[in-house]
Amino acid sequence: PTKAIPFDKLSKRTASEQWVHFYTDDYKFECVWKYPHRYLPRFQRLAGVITPDFSLLRAMPVAMQIFNTYRNRVFAYWLQSQGVSIGPNVRWGNEDTYGFVFEGLPTGGSVAVSTVGSLQKPIDRYYFRNGLAAMVERISPVTIINYGTAPDDIFGEYRERKIEVVEITYYMDSK
Repeated sequence: PTKAIPFDKLSKRTASEQWVHFYTDDYKFECVWKYPHRYLPRFQRLAGVITPDFSLLRAMPVAMQIFNTYRNRVFAYWLQSQGVSIGPNVRWGNEDTYGFVFEGLPTGGSVAVSTVGSLQKPIDRYYFRNGLAAMVERISPVTIINYGTAPDDIFGEYRERKIEVVEITYYMDSK
């Protein structure tokens, strides 16, 4: 995808060539986890879905981070089993999450991440950069789809390594 709309902006009239993403507050898409069949017809008529970005805050208990990763993977599997094209979302917390957040992702494929809200503070930038490096080392993606800006100081080395980095403009900036 080169363009994606937030789930909470999705309507019955959203264009079929559009992708949808979940890079928004969890409460805005918790309904998809609880009642997935209600939303399936909408997802099936879209070009694809970047899988839900359930929060993995560094301060969260590890069990909750594991559960949110599980929810992402289960939902991705279910969408694919229903014929929906997906972009697997990857989210990590700190180094302690690397043992489980890359499980169930394609090796040598395409994955989606988001820098929106992840690069503002130096500490957040540090964790994003380190997690991105761990992800690339672990699953060797050929394409990284990034929702938001993909600055060279974070993504430049991957572009140099011939990993395709696709930037999807932040929804508020594309209006």
